[in-house]
Amino acid sequence: MTAAGGVLVAGLSGQVGQGFAEAALTGTGDAATDFELRALVRRRQRRNLGGEYAPGTTRITQLLGDVTRPAWGLDLDELAAPDDIRAVVNLAGIVDWTASQADMDRINYLGAVTGFEVARALSERVGHPVPYVYASTAYVAGTLGGRIPEQQHAPHPDRTPYELSKWFAERHLLRAASETDHPVLVARIGGVIGSSASRSTTRYSSLYQLVAPLSRGQLPVLPVRPGARVDILPRDVVGEGLVRLLSRAAATDFRAWRGGALVHLCAGEQAPTLAALLALLESKDVEKRYRPPRLVTASPGVLRLGENVVLKYARWSREMGNRLHGLRYVSIDRVFERTRLGALTGGWTPAVGVDEILDIAFGLDSAPVTDDFAGLPLGRFA
Repeated sequence: MTAAGGVLVAGLSGQVGQGFAEAALTGTGDAATDFELRALVRRRQRRNLGGEYAPGTTRITQLLGDVTRPAWGLDLDELAAPDDIRAVVNLAGIVDWTASQADMDRINYLGAVTGFEVARALSERVGHPVPYVYASTAYVAGTLGGRIPEQQHAPHPDRTPYELSKWFAERHLLRAASETDHPVLVARIGGVIGSSASRSTTRYSSLYQLVAPLSRGQLPVLPVRPGARVDILPRDVVGEGLVRLLSRAAATDFRAWRGGALVHLCAGEQAPTLAALLALLESKDVEKRYRPPRLVTASPGVLRLGENVVLKYARWSREMGNRLHGLRYVSIDRVFERTRLGALTGGWTPAVGVDEILDIAFGLDSAPVTDDFAGLPLGRFA
């Protein structure tokens, strides 16, 4: 993808968006170094959009709009006139797991639908397909354990509002892609932490809040399934994966995406168990900043019952509600398969060591963090 082919991106200010910008602007992986971004922003222009790579760059153009509005609130004739947009990438999403179902659906589902319509409308104007990338979540799997395939999931009664909004978005996009033969990629992303290069982050992860001394509440005991894994990647590694997927597909005119494709952009089989991660954290945390909970093995039935009582019938603050939702994603023993990811990237799959994950997530190679994190929204361990 060359300078003549820009990418329209929604959600560039978020954790995944920042990672995508870092990878795109530095030419990470197979991407050309002349990647250009057209960033959709709400209400106002943003400063330093793209993190440390943004100052002075001319490769990010900001466009005011809204993913919930028709055409994202953009003038598509103006965008299409120079044949400038070669792909539409939707990384926008609600990162507060305690938000209402209506708000989740408005951003995560309606935003996905309008994004596809933008890609289709631009395709009609320029005379060739403009592919569409939608960032979903690996957690549309709900509470399923074991090996999770790169395919659509069946309906499930235990999905949260967040998971449901993403699940419906996936179903709509893959069905629409199948009916129109339009190139669409659904990238299911797992847990995301800060940058492995800069150590910067847009917000602290729920994994961090699991063990950090906070202003209110501490979890001394955590019930988990035997072998529970934590699938988590640095944001710039996730960004590199998205850039590689785009660049490789562009070289073949996005043939592999026609009719819809779905990948897991996750740690997969490389994801460490929660027990191993916390044990290593205790050994590395020489300053004793953190207080890992004691893990107690529980059956899926017991976990499901406890979760229903805690999340559905009890009232929590936004902070505690997000922390409890986050526990859902570190208590299940499962591996997200990455076969199609490897096929669509030419064999690349992300592999990040546990030591590096701990250093990034917990700042073990930096000064202690003393902020009060009450009220911070969380999402994707972002």
